[in-house]
Amino acid sequence: MVAETVHLSLVETRMNDPARQLVQALPDVARLAQAAHRLRQHLLAAEGAYPESRARALLRVADAADDPTLNDFHRLVAGEPAARLALHDLLRDSGLAADAECDGVIRAAAATAPEAEEAPAATPWLSLALAAFARSRQYPLAELDPASPPDPHSPAGRVVQAAGQFLRGQVQRAPTERERLARTLAYDPASAEASADAGPTPMVPDPSVYRPPVPVRYPEIAAETITVDVDEQAESPTVRRGEPLVITEEDVRAATPAPLRVDPPAPSPIPPGAVVMPGAETGRPGLSVSGGRRRRGATQTTRLRVVVQEHANGPGMYGIQVHVRSRSAGVKVAGTTNRDGHFLCQLPVKPNEGVTYDVEVSWPRDQGDKAEKKAITLNADRTEFTIPFYPQYRPEDPA
Repeated sequence: MVAETVHLSLVETRMNDPARQLVQALPDVARLAQAAHRLRQHLLAAEGAYPESRARALLRVADAADDPTLNDFHRLVAGEPAARLALHDLLRDSGLAADAECDGVIRAAAATAPEAEEAPAATPWLSLALAAFARSRQYPLAELDPASPPDPHSPAGRVVQAAGQFLRGQVQRAPTERERLARTLAYDPASAEASADAGPTPMVPDPSVYRPPVPVRYPEIAAETITVDVDEQAESPTVRRGEPLVITEEDVRAATPAPLRVDPPAPSPIPPGAVVMPGAETGRPGLSVSGGRRRRGATQTTRLRVVVQEHANGPGMYGIQVHVRSRSAGVKVAGTTNRDGHFLCQLPVKPNEGVTYDVEVSWPRDQGDKAEKKAITLNADRTEFTIPFYPQYRPEDPA
């Protein structure tokens, strides 16, 4: 009575966990590797080739598993106990243990001894895991491309994340728990007998010679038969021709518009008391009219270049405010330096007499926030005068 009770409890346990029964039916590590290899071939029969390197690249790009996790996983499954546990978890988590075809592939591998040329060098666990979870979620494995990693929340991303979770679960399991579970998955002859008593193994074709059926379409058989009546005449629309279109030279000349002529506006006269600022971007230089009274007598002009640098022969300072004024000439000019630190203006002078101009530079806040003033006398003997300003003086600079 006690023996019958134990036997019934074992049968009930195997029925609740069909993956355990399949793994316990594999007698040695060679048939275990053969079962994993044939299962992968069966899953890829309808999908095509999916190399192990591509599966590894996909898991890394999608952040499903990193290199240390993959290395630890391959080190663990090199031994038989961890390989049995990995195959059991993969069959259980992916639901392939309940698949009749996958069940037949594993039973056939457990019943036949592997040949020398058939035994793989290493079990392709990564591509097997991706193919298993893609099969359980009805997703085409060929669409999983490392060049375009899927979104983690998309159907393809869930397949990759499930495979990565399976790999991490094998690595993160404690050694004591791994040994305890591996003992429950060791080879059990009773599991092989129970699988034999369960019924005949479904015939599954060899993955190496199996090809998915291709539907055959016969073009001569159609759902709707098209008939052609020879005596039937198609109704063609009648085209009416009118008078031919003729274009004469007079029509062409009449349609040609006259050329548009735009005369440039005449420049306004320059006031006599104006100061010309050369270097303007427009065709006519800018004007800065002084507020003084108009001087009598003939006058000439000369240019004054204000050079503002950090130190002598140093980089120019941009945007420094410059004021040039002369009380005797009644001229006021204001502006800022360019990117080279130069401010150029054209000022009136007397033919035979010099004119003194006061040049004031306003330093920015980081240079003391002060104004520095210098005086320079301009005359008509030279076309350009230069006056420098430096906020910093070094011992070697000229005074």
